[in-house]
Amino acid sequence: MMRFRFAGAALALLLAAPAGFASAQDMERMIVTANRIDATAMRSAPAVYRRIPADFVLVAVTFQSATRDEGERQKELETMFKRLKTKAAQTDGIDLSGGTLGSSTSDIETVLFTDIYVDDYNGTGRFTLTLSVDTRPGESFENLVARAEDFVMTIKAEGRAEAYLGDEQFIGARDVTKHRSDLMADIAKEVMALRALFDPAEVTLTGMENRIITQPSGPLELEIFVPYTLTVLSGKRD
Repeated sequence: MMRFRFAGAALALLLAAPAGFASAQDMERMIVTANRIDATAMRSAPAVYRRIPADFVLVAVTFQSATRDEGERQKELETMFKRLKTKAAQTDGIDLSGGTLGSSTSDIETVLFTDIYVDDYNGTGRFTLTLSVDTRPGESFENLVARAEDFVMTIKAEGRAEAYLGDEQFIGARDVTKHRSDLMADIAKEVMALRALFDPAEVTLTGMENRIITQPSGPLELEIFVPYTLTVLSGKRD
C-alpha cells in the first residue's frame, strides 16, 4: 500500500500574484495557506466589488521513493508518473500540469519525467507536479482537500513509492472578465446614488479601463473588482 502524507491547511488566506500564466487576465489564482491571514499581501477592494466562487484549487503533489538502488528508485517513480497521468486523464474535474505552483504552468503532455525527476543526496528520489481540483457547488474546502487526497491514494503504488500534497493551495477562477459588465453596472449605480445623496454634487470616476483584480475572501471564495478612484465634490461650485 502506498503511504500518503498531507500537510493540511487551515482556512487562512494570502494573496499571490498570478505571474507567468498564459491567460493571467482570465484566470486568477490566489494562495490558501495555513495559520494566518497576511493582510499586507492583500489588496483592499474599493467600495464596489463582487464575490464569486472559486472554480478550482491547485496543490503540489510529490511522489518520492527511498529504495536504496538508484536505478530502481527512478524506475519506481517513472511508473508512478505514468500512473498519475493516466489517472488524471480518466478523472473528471482533475488536471495535472508541470511548472512551479503559483508562478508558472506547462501542459502535462509537454512534461518529460526526466525533466522533473530529482535524486537527492540522502538516497531519496522524487518528482513534483501541480494538481488542479475543480470545486463543486456547496462543497467545503475540507471536502475538496479530502477528494484530492483520495485521488492520490487510489493510485497503485510501485515499490516504496509514497506521495504527499504540499502545504499551500491556490484557489482561482476562470474567465473573470465575464463579470465586467455587472461590475460596471454596480459602479454606475453607486455614482448615481452619491450624486443624489450629496446633491448638488460632482462625482468624478477614473480607472474604469483597468483590468479586473481578484483577491481571496474565503476558503473557496474570491472578491473581484476594478481598481478605480471616485471623488465626490458636494455643494454648488463658483
